[in-house]
Amino acid sequence: MSNTNLFYLRPAPSAILALPPRLRGAILCRGRAGLRAAGAGGKEDGMPGRNHTASGMVALAFWATSIAFTRALSEALGPVVLVAVSFGAGGLLALGLEWWRYGRIRALAPPSWPYLIWAGFFFVCYTAGYVPALAMAADRQVVLQLTIVNYLWPGLIVLGSVFFLQYRARWYLLLPGLAVAFLGVTVCIAGEVSFGRLVAAAGGNAAAFALMAGSAACWAVYSNLARKYAPANGASGVPLFQLAAGILFILYAVFAGAQPVWSDGIFPPLAYYTVFVITLSYLLWDLAMQKGNIVLLGVLSYFLPLISTLFAGWYLREPVSRSVLAGAALVMLGAVLSRYGVAARRPVKPG
Repeated sequence: MSNTNLFYLRPAPSAILALPPRLRGAILCRGRAGLRAAGAGGKEDGMPGRNHTASGMVALAFWATSIAFTRALSEALGPVVLVAVSFGAGGLLALGLEWWRYGRIRALAPPSWPYLIWAGFFFVCYTAGYVPALAMAADRQVVLQLTIVNYLWPGLIVLGSVFFLQYRARWYLLLPGLAVAFLGVTVCIAGEVSFGRLVAAAGGNAAAFALMAGSAACWAVYSNLARKYAPANGASGVPLFQLAAGILFILYAVFAGAQPVWSDGIFPPLAYYTVFVITLSYLLWDLAMQKGNIVLLGVLSYFLPLISTLFAGWYLREPVSRSVLAGAALVMLGAVLSRYGVAARRPVKPG
């Protein structure tokens, strides 16, 4: 079926105008989304939805506080219990909201197995690296350095969009942009542009840096697979992925005999972390990766290192060194280059 034939599948204009305003707007929006999806066999193409892109921006704002709260909470609870409680409770909360709104778990009705299996696998792998990496840091200054390493994922998302989503790469801009971002990580950790100093500075925190770099790569792969295999009904599998991660860490906590330190002061930050950083931010991001402007969000994410680092320094009462700020600035400069390193997909020819 050619793309132009889709115009005849929409309701007649007079029928639309006779509907209530809210329902009328929903039908018109779905019609436009269907036209955009035609060129990619059901996946979105052309101009992404602005609302979904805005959802991704809200998720980024919540994530700007993630590093600080993850470290502070893991110091008291430990990384295993923190993931078990926050992701387990967050997954149940999100599933409850899904059932209350739709009367079913849409990701399972019907299930999109490539999405559930592959996106879910990389989501759990990301979780297994991110929280333990921050908990393993020798001190809070290393946490600030891990913040910069964590924010390699925006550039990796843009790079992944070339391989997973067939965006066109302008390598003469994309590669320098990524290189500048990695240079920022080097300056942040080593204090200068020196690979030898980088290795020496990583020292006893090598495992933490490796875990954080691995989690950044897993998150980039997950984000692209969430877009590539997005369920046709727009459902999000994030609650299921969170619950799976929570259950796995609950089992590990039981067998490992984890002994968290609970106090009255831990519950307010844990509640914020679970509801906003875990539940809402992941749901909003997953929707943005499915139907938003993935390249724009990847680039905007580059600006998180500075915001997240400054917030973490304030919340953790840890001074932010010049090398950390310089690293954040270089990562942001890499965003400017990589912004033009990816072009839109070639339109599918009617046929």
